[in-house]
Amino acid sequence: MRYLITGGAGFLGSALVTELAKSKKNQIYVLDNFHHGQYDEISKSKNVEEYLVANIKDFSSITRLIDRGRPDIIIHLAAFITRPETLGQFRVCAEINHLGTANLLEACLREGHKPKKIILASSEAVRNPTSHYGISKLAAEGLLESVCPLTGIHLGILRFSEIYGPSKVNSSKCLVNFLVDNMLAGQSVAIFDVDRQKDYLHISDAVRALKLAIKSSEPFFKVDIGPGEPIRTKDLIEKLKKLIDFEGDFGYFEHPTVRVHDSIADPLPAKELLGFECRAGFDKELKSFVSKRKKAYLRE
Repeated sequence: MRYLITGGAGFLGSALVTELAKSKKNQIYVLDNFHHGQYDEISKSKNVEEYLVANIKDFSSITRLIDRGRPDIIIHLAAFITRPETLGQFRVCAEINHLGTANLLEACLREGHKPKKIILASSEAVRNPTSHYGISKLAAEGLLESVCPLTGIHLGILRFSEIYGPSKVNSSKCLVNFLVDNMLAGQSVAIFDVDRQKDYLHISDAVRALKLAIKSSEPFFKVDIGPGEPIRTKDLIEKLKKLIDFEGDFGYFEHPTVRVHDSIADPLPAKELLGFECRAGFDKELKSFVSKRKKAYLRE
């Protein structure tokens, strides 16, 4: 199987590439600007045919890679992620998340090689899209949903809950990783709307969901990927304080421009359509992740 993975050097992408590269039958092509990813790490993966250092906004680079790789399946992970309290950067968010998806789709059609399937890594932020990140991801979903059925391309949309955990490429964009890294550094942290509830998805479960989406024969599916177990942000912070022995300051804020909503996955459709259920227990994996980051922090 021939894969094109956009964002393949990032937090989730590097973990997926490592997993897919275990099979000698797979040929993997990666497009990433390596703004967050690490070339040295991903270049060690076997069965990765090409790493193209380019931005998803670069239409010509995408067309060249599709022409050379002729992928059977495209896994579209490239995204510009912002936290809810970020008010700026809405232009680049739209350019990468929406226009980038449009570039990818048009390149598939223009090059005369249609993939069998596109899998979009979407987000829980689309459920109540008040942030520009959620709005741009919802627009990307709508574009693919409107075009793929007309062209015979199968489409899978995975609305991931907020992903956490260890990866070759550490990310502080997700709340758990952000809190852990800042608390280990002894930095003061400002958090908005701490009484809101979310569920959290371990990166190992996210990779497994992608693999099941690849195997699915459904021509179209759009499902939440998450455990469906709500955790109040304030409770998460208290868990981390105990694990880290954090003695710094936390600022709890509410502000009308920061619109944070409860966001909890419905795991049933993913179970019915993909056979997917989360396996990672949150408390166990949180403790393990904190331990790993402590060791990494001491090395740094």
